[in-house]
Amino acid sequence: MNTRLVALPASREQAEQAVLRLTGELDLDSEAVLAAAMTELLESGRRWIVLDCSQLTFCDSRGMNSLLGAQQRARAVGGGIALAAVGGHVGHVLALTGVDQAITTAASVDACFDLIAPSPAGTTPEQPDATA
Repeated sequence: MNTRLVALPASREQAEQAVLRLTGELDLDSEAVLAAAMTELLESGRRWIVLDCSQLTFCDSRGMNSLLGAQQRARAVGGGIALAAVGGHVGHVLALTGVDQAITTAASVDACFDLIAPSPAGTTPEQPDATA
């Protein structure tokens, strides 16, 4: 059975923050779903986006490129992304390829926002540099 990626609406929207919950498989057939969801969030002024990966069951090279592209797009508008609750196959693939070093990851959505979103003083925590 081939499950398609479902990008569910943001479950947290505060100022410039949003959570996008990914469910299913992120691959060639579903990368456009993530791109469309990111476009919608970024165009609505959400610059700090956490991708909740707790229900993401598969990610191939196209999926990894989609994640890296999402990060580039968020950075282009002065924001960033982080991956929350990455585990199982997806976590293994991201670790093997080094994508987990290029994109901020944490165990929970709140921990991700602590790592990427601006503090009340307006400073932004340092983020991994995907171009290095």
